[in-house]
Amino acid sequence: MKIVAVLTGDVNASSQLGQQQARQLERLLRSCYQDLATAMPNYGIDHFTCFRGDSWQFVVGDPTKAVDAALYFRASLLIRSYEEFSKRLYSSVAIGFGHVDFFPNKKSAAGGGEAYELSGRRLDKLRRRTPGMGVAGLDNIGVELDVVLGVVDALTRRWTASQAQAVCLALKGRIQEEIAQKWNPKPISQQAVQKHLSAAGWPAIDPLLKWIYTTVSGCI
Repeated sequence: MKIVAVLTGDVNASSQLGQQQARQLERLLRSCYQDLATAMPNYGIDHFTCFRGDSWQFVVGDPTKAVDAALYFRASLLIRSYEEFSKRLYSSVAIGFGHVDFFPNKKSAAGGGEAYELSGRRLDKLRRRTPGMGVAGLDNIGVELDVVLGVVDALTRRWTASQAQAVCLALKGRIQEEIAQKWNPKPISQQAVQKHLSAAGWPAIDPLLKWIYTTVSGCI
């Protein structure tokens, strides 16, 4: 059976949002998903669902890019929540690697199969402790990756909205000069981009993502 990755998460401290912001959260999460799907059309991003107002789930058809997708989604959430709510919202993310028996549809709000089950169970454990990123599946490789993502989570929780924007653009494969020109709301200097990426830990995260791609590719 084809191996995919299912990402499941929930927004941390969402109970502290005001009533109006809480009602807008599902729309914001869907916007983050659409941003990711548009930015990374080759990842096989699909089957988004949102439940309980602050929880979300989707499939990454290319499991080698599951961690990239998780980072992009988290960064997009941080950027959009800061722009709309003046708050930096973070989300726990559990990645389950495995096969899928069925995907969500009009009759079922959730998918089924190994990847869904592993992702859901891993998120349950993340809710009770930090770090807020974890992996299940892929046997011993998954165990190693789970430990690595704990370190990545510690880095990402320090991101500012500007650092998150720099990482989003870097995840698209943009070089620093291109990031500077595409900066929102207006272009900035290449030196400023370099500072944002350095502060975000990108010089360490980038080679790690390449290692994850090679490692996961070897398992599937």
